Amino acid sequence: MQHANTYSEISANASVQNQIGASVMGLCFVLGVPGNIITIVFIVHHFRKENFSLHLMLNLAISDLLCLMTLPVWIYYLLHEWIFGSAVCKLLFTVGTVTMNTSVLTVTLMSVHRYLFVLHRTQWARLGRRGETALLGLVWVLACALSVASALKAGTVEKGATVACHRLFTGDGETLAILLVEFLLGFVIPFSVLVTSYCRLHTNVNKTVFFKNQRLTSLVLKIVVTFFIFSSPVYLMFAVEILAYALKPFHPHVAENILAFYEKCANIAISLIFINCCVNPFLYAFASKKLFAGADKSKQDNNAV
Repeated sequence: MQHANTYSEISANASVQNQIGASVMGLCFVLGVPGNIITIVFIVHHFRKENFSLHLMLNLAISDLLCLMTLPVWIYYLLHEWIFGSAVCKLLFTVGTVTMNTSVLTVTLMSVHRYLFVLHRTQWARLGRRGETALLGLVWVLACALSVASALKAGTVEKGATVACHRLFTGDGETLAILLVEFLLGFVIPFSVLVTSYCRLHTNVNKTVFFKNQRLTSLVLKIVVTFFIFSSPVYLMFAVEILAYALKPFHPHVAENILAFYEKCANIAISLIFINCCVNPFLYAFASKKLFAGADKSKQDNNAV
């Protein structure tokens, strides 16, 4: 769930990898910021308040927008060095990890919602509007709680003639422990829940019934699949880094080679996360005509998706 350690490897050295990452991030900023703003305005003004799936999409658009707003600073850092001070370093780490955690939790909740709404609609209905609002609030609370380590550990440090912004660990043991916790909470558990929810849906529900109204169901599936595709490389980098620190006490040379590979690929992997943040508005745009047509129908029809 947390991508802070990937952030921590953003280097002040404008290598080819950094230049590629900066170019991708720049494109994401130009396309993603206005795209998510339009998405937020469109959802707020054109869709029924009773539709929880659209509330989740709004939540995702807000977190994507906040994440993309940090890009100009990271782009400058990739190409030059950190000049913004320790306080801004902590702030950007916090914003970045909170929004990315929020995205993971929101996408996971999307899958759980589809499962419960289709197979256990009566139980889900008992939540009511207040319960659904509480779930959305809980997503942000959990995202903030899971980002505490990034906020506490983030800081600036001098590296030769340059200044770097990253997380400052006290040792390899602490690094490995935090990475393992983040990997479990940020990838293993959420994606296990996500996959289980959709597998149980396809196992227990006749496809004709499940896809009786494809407007929103199809869009939710596209969002989930797209998120998985673009976030997987970051979590793969997490696994690579965990492997390196686990091997370090026993095979230091092997660990150094693995970490060198990680450092070459980390910036490119994290740029894919930002691509995901600007892809979602285009998914909404392609589906907007059908969704808008469905927005004026009855509450019963809207909930049938």
